[in-house]
Amino acid sequence: MKTKNIIRLLILAGFGTALSYSCKKNDVDFGENLTVREAVNAGGNMQIPVKIGTPLQLNLAITPGNRTVTDASYKNKHTDISTFSSSGLVTGVSEGKDTVVISSGNLQVWYVVNVTK
Repeated sequence: MKTKNIIRLLILAGFGTALSYSCKKNDVDFGENLTVREAVNAGGNMQIPVKIGTPLQLNLAITPGNRTVTDASYKNKHTDISTFSSSGLVTGVSEGKDTVVISSGNLQVWYVVNVTK
């Protein structure tokens, strides 16, 4: 009788350990992310708001740590809507939405560029 109780206790203790371990916060490293400081949340999407004819200098950061990025490349789909210089100066050409892919080292991110009047 005592043996059965000890086995039950060991089984319960084992399950308790497994459950408490599975509930512990994982220290998962999600790595670094490239972000644009001028981006805003609009309708659930991060967008870069730009006015036609008013250049906007993009400031990039690597998070965590909010470290400034100075070496990046910019590729956008619709040069008739917005243009990018090699230093990250974006200019709105015509009203509409464009997509830009920004790369720095092995990091890459894309944003919607929302050009308005």
